[in-house]
Amino acid sequence: MKKRTFLKLSAALAAGTVISPMTSWEQGEKLQNWAGNIEYSTSNLYSPTSIEQVREFVKKYSKLKVLGTRHCFNRIADSTDRFISLRHLGQLMELDPAVRTVTVGSGVTYGQLGLWLDSKGFALHNLASLPHISVAGAVTTGTHGSGVGNGSLSTAVAALEFVTADGEVHNLSRTKDGEGFKAAVVGLWKTREV
Repeated sequence: MKKRTFLKLSAALAAGTVISPMTSWEQGEKLQNWAGNIEYSTSNLYSPTSIEQVREFVKKYSKLKVLGTRHCFNRIADSTDRFISLRHLGQLMELDPAVRTVTVGSGVTYGQLGLWLDSKGFALHNLASLPHISVAGAVTTGTHGSGVGNGSLSTAVAALEFVTADGEVHNLSRTKDGEGFKAAVVGLWKTREV
């Protein structure tokens, strides 16, 4: 898909809830993945609106999983306990043209970011496959890429801010934190109860 086509499609779809059923989910409904072929094991979903709420929630519960835009076709995204959604957390988009970096909040989608960057005369080296995919979700799941010359979306990340299990906020950068940053930028795991 050409960049212009992607941006036009993103603009058309950004206005409606059809593209992202996550935005129309109601408390008590069964949660499913985007395609509807997997029903999640819990409907406990918390959607904080601030980092402080995230910190409190993470400290309170020992078992939780971040639920993105649910574009997953296997059970790696499932939880039997509770989900936390970052979709309402930060629509922040700040561009630093001098160093060619953009800072985005965890709720920003590639459709939003692509249109916004285009309006500033910039673009990303690679995009998620659909406009409703969150930047944070696509990065942490190691989404898209086609080899050394066009790495996954996580290869474009220069720094990140995250909350650990103790509720503390941490910042890592590719240039300052090297291997620690590389270990944190992609985070796929499936826990197995023994």
